[in-house]
Amino acid sequence: MKPKIGTHKVLFAFAALIVMAACSNKQTDVLVAEGDKIGNEVAFEVAKNYFFKNGQEIPASPKITTAEDFGKLFGMATTMGEDGKPTPIDFSKHFVLAIVHPVTDYATEIKPVKVTEKGDSLFYTFEVNKGEKQTYSIKPISIIILDKKYENKEVVLLEEKS
Repeated sequence: MKPKIGTHKVLFAFAALIVMAACSNKQTDVLVAEGDKIGNEVAFEVAKNYFFKNGQEIPASPKITTAEDFGKLFGMATTMGEDGKPTPIDFSKHFVLAIVHPVTDYATEIKPVKVTEKGDSLFYTFEVNKGEKQTYSIKPISIIILDKKYENKEVVLLEEKS
């Protein structure tokens, strides 16, 4: 009796499985289109339950290093439930990167993807997901908290297209 699957098909399936496994491993180095290494990933925490205050101008730089500056721009949006409190930020140990978009009536989410460090720069990669039209307006924001040791680095924003 002849086997139904040829040896070459089994080898091809095995090779495909190895390639998929290799591609799924998380790497700490990031490559750009030109093949240049950007650097090592930097840990961050997403700050939740904040809103951008009305009447404030969207900052030119996403970097905020003091509680006073942060408090001028953002308010706390406490909600019911276990995860309803705003994420605490200790500016003696941390600083934030805040992306604020103009008012829109589309459901819009700014999602942090990664932060990488190379030399004197931090590369903050994020994506913007635009959803359905809404009956109300929002000012989309994204705030991430980073260790103060990276505070003096220049921030480069990279929007990832989905």
